[in-house]
Amino acid sequence: MTKELKGIAASDGIAVAKAYLLVEPDLSFDQKTITDTDAEVARLKDATKASHDDLQLIRDKAKESLGEEEAQVFDAHMMILDDPEFTGAIESKITDEKVNAEQALDDVSKMFIATFEGMTDNPYMQERAADVKDVSKRLMSTCWVLSCLTQP
Repeated sequence: MTKELKGIAASDGIAVAKAYLLVEPDLSFDQKTITDTDAEVARLKDATKASHDDLQLIRDKAKESLGEEEAQVFDAHMMILDDPEFTGAIESKITDEKVNAEQALDDVSKMFIATFEGMTDNPYMQERAADVKDVSKRLMSTCWVLSCLTQP
């Protein structure tokens, strides 16, 4: 079956290959009041570790196929996951406000993104907002999966 797709070309010419459609996952969630904050923080930590492990695998594959320099973007993503200011703020929001990990992550990541985007005098730091968005999406999807696995 042949299907013609129209879009913006990345380069001149014609290409024949399998096309992939990138679909953004639905990461919507409901804010929930949490009674067992320790369990919720543990779920966040499990999601953080799983996300970190995934990023390490992706980084290793990127290094093999693209080279060390291109793979370093994943180092930055892992550093965000390892940043105690980022994860600590999420954990604090869970324990202090008794909200689920998804809500805490959403609130904290929006704050970090706004901070980086607001650094108009430093383009490098403004670009870090995109890294926080990427890491937050990965962590949110992992939290979502773990939530599905632990629900009765």
